This record gives sequence, C-alpha cells and structure tokens, in this order.
Amino acid sequence: MIKELDLTFCFKGNRKYVQGPDIFDAVVSQLEEEFHAIKGIKYTAYNMLYKNATMSITNKVVKTDYPIINSLISFMNNGVKYYAVVCENNNEIECATEYSEEIVNKQSKIIDETITFINILDDSYVEIVVSMNKYFLNQTIKEKGKWIVTKFDFFELNNIADIKNKEIRVELVQNLNNKLTKSLLYLDDKLVGHLYFSLIPKES
Repeated sequence: MIKELDLTFCFKGNRKYVQGPDIFDAVVSQLEEEFHAIKGIKYTAYNMLYKNATMSITNKVVKTDYPIINSLISFMNNGVKYYAVVCENNNEIECATEYSEEIVNKQSKIIDETITFINILDDSYVEIVVSMNKYFLNQTIKEKGKWIVTKFDFFELNNIADIKNKEIRVELVQNLNNKLTKSLLYLDDKLVGHLYFSLIPKES
C-alpha cells in the first residue's frame, strides 16, 4: 500500500447512491496531487456506493484484503501501473446537491448510432458523457430496465480537461443483446476513450 485517503461525497438530486462519475472525479482530484503523468486510466464499477469511502493507492490488488470493493481505477504513471481501490466506509453522506440532466437531454442530437452535444455546462466530461449515453440508450433501445455505467477509460486525462463550448460525441459501436453496450468517446472529433453500459432488467 502506498497511501490511503478518505473520499467525501454528496448525493445528486434525490439519489441515495453515489454515481460512477462522481467517484471517478473525486479519485482523479486526489491522484493529480500525487501523480503528474497519468495515462491509460480505467474505471470499473463493482458495487453501489451508499456512504463515503476510503481510497487505497497500491501497486497490486489483493481482493481478499478488502471486505468489499465498490470501484477500481487503474492507471499508468511514468511506466508504472497503479490502482486506486475505493471501498465504502462507515461515514454517512450528509449532503445533497441539485442536479438535472434536462439540458443534456434537450440539446443533444441523435443521428443513427451517435449522440452529440455542444457543451455549455460546468460539469465534468465523465458526468456529461454518462448522461448523454443514458439518454441515447433510453431513446433508441426499448428494453425495460435501468441503464447504468459499468466501465470507462481514457487515454490521457489532459484530453478531457478543457471541454467548455466543445462538441462531445458518443458513438455506439457494440450492442450485445440490448443488455451490454460499448461506445467510443470523442471531444471535437478526437477519440479520447471508451464507455460501457449495462441494463438492469426491470422486475416483473
């Protein structure tokens, strides 16, 4: 173990869980204070996060060392691979912030397998592409259930730092039985990463 840090969150809107983009952004904020050449960063969601969390930065993940892993982020720094392991702790989340996807939903344009949005928001790139893709899937795939983000990755963090007034595009490239999807992520026509969603079927 290299370092252990606490992560504190607020719920968004009326949600009672922490979204993947918020976990990722909180982790990145901490990592950028420790590392200065982050590349090949990959986020994987394992379990829903309902409380604040502890992040462990390590070179090797032994799953039995943790009671439960909520999210796992891997990345490269100067040719060395690191992991950030996010685990829920016992500290309750005590705040909530207003959050609406209305602007993304209303101003995004869907053409065939692609959704685009000219960004006028102060939200992070990850927040926006997750909202865009959820809206796209709900509009184009008529399966009953809830679409959730399960994984995403970026080649370099610098590629998604400056996003104001730029075109953000999400392009669906793989759809497995309307249950699992893979999409390409672009910023002003530059490929910056990938996004994966999964459908949680609605109980009958």
